[in-house]
Parts: sequence; structure tokens; C-alpha cells
Amino acid sequence: MFFILSKILALFVMPLTWVIGFLVYSRFTKNPKRKKFFLILPLVLLMFFSNQYISNRAMLLWEPEPTPMNEVGVYDVGIVFSGVTKGSKSPKDRVYFDYGADRITHTLQLYNEGKLKHIIVSGGLGFQQVEMSFAAERLKSFLVMAGVPDSVITVEPNAANTHENAVESAKILNRDFPNQKYLLITSAFHMKRSALCMAKQGIAFDEFPAGYYTDRPSLKFDDVFIPKAESIKKWETLFKEWVGLATYKLMGYI
Repeated sequence: MFFILSKILALFVMPLTWVIGFLVYSRFTKNPKRKKFFLILPLVLLMFFSNQYISNRAMLLWEPEPTPMNEVGVYDVGIVFSGVTKGSKSPKDRVYFDYGADRITHTLQLYNEGKLKHIIVSGGLGFQQVEMSFAAERLKSFLVMAGVPDSVITVEPNAANTHENAVESAKILNRDFPNQKYLLITSAFHMKRSALCMAKQGIAFDEFPAGYYTDRPSLKFDDVFIPKAESIKKWETLFKEWVGLATYKLMGYI
């Protein structure tokens, strides 16, 4: 229930929700000044949120810096949080990746470079999964297809959100890999909440952010003056994460 409620709450802080809401209000209000104001305001908001330069700058302030591969040490266990595959897509003879596939491709690179001895992939059915297709199993199948031995991958199939990712992963670490070196791997925008959830479980670890939304700041004409839907997506991702952090704090998850 909490998982669904958090998704509903996130809907009401989305930029497009505000834009549509203000336009609807302007349609029905009888006050001429308010009507004019709430016609102009959503247009201004739309211009702001669709600006590539502004959204990239905002996301750069949120995402941690990438860690160079040559600065990563050797870890006993890499913990990968899922959420980057499509579970309801058919046919079921392949893995369908969504945004953020770097979580698992960079994990593969770390393993191939000898920086990970074991990999835990965490994630269950999640939200709106049509069929019984565990997210962690999909990530494991990709790793196995890429040549990673089945014996070095542990699947955690029960977690439906970040809090549960941390709780279930901590159980495995404490049971099977106590007092070893751990590396947490997840999307850069999601690292703050993920790290706080893992720390709440009393786990000591290092971080490896992946799946970046950001680019280097650019003053190109397209970035500064041309509205882009991907900019709105960046803001939606940020707002969802901020809501998630606030909700997790309220629930005592972090």
C-alpha cells in the first residue's frame, strides 16, 4: 500500500501536473485577474521546466560525480538495485532495458576488470508488473549471457522498493558475506536515497553511481532556447526522488 501511495503522491508534484492544473483552474475561475494569471503561469513554468540548460544544471547539483574505473578498488560484493528493466514486455526471450541500464553494464565492467568477486542483484515484481518476472532475475540473465558465472550472482527477488532493496540485501550480506568489502551500485540520481537506506541497516559500503542523466553544461543554442521533453523528464525524476526522500524520512526508512 505504501508503494502505491508514494507513486500517487509523486504524481501531484510533477511539473506537468502543475501546468495542467493551473490551466484547468484558469478555465473555471470567474475572476478576470486570476484567469489571466493562471493562463500565463503554466506557460512560464512550461518554458522553465523544458529548458535543457536549466534542467541539466539542476540535475548536476543532485547527482554525485562519476568514479573513475581506475580508482575503484577490489570488493567482495557488489550490490545492484534493480529498476532498469521492463517486466511486462513480450516476447520473453530477451531482456528489455529502460533508462539507467548503466547500473548493470557498469557492474559487468567492474566484474570483468576484477573489481567485484560476487554480485547481488536485488528487486522483485515492483509496480504494474503484468507477469511473474522478477527484476533481479532479468538482471542476472543479462549478466549470465555476458559471461558472468551463475555461481557469483545472488538474486534477491522480494524487494518492491528501495527500502526493501536495502533490508533484503543487508540480510544476505550479514548471512553470507559478513564483515567484507561492499560496493553499492545504482543510478546516480538514486544514490542518495539508496545509500541512506543501506546505512540505516548498519551496513558499511562504498558507492559507485551509474546511469547519469546529466551532460557537461552547454550554452549551445538548442540547449538554451529550444524546449525539450527530456528536460521535463529530468525535473520529474528529481521531484520523484525528493518526494521519495521526504516520505522515507517520515516512515523512518532513512
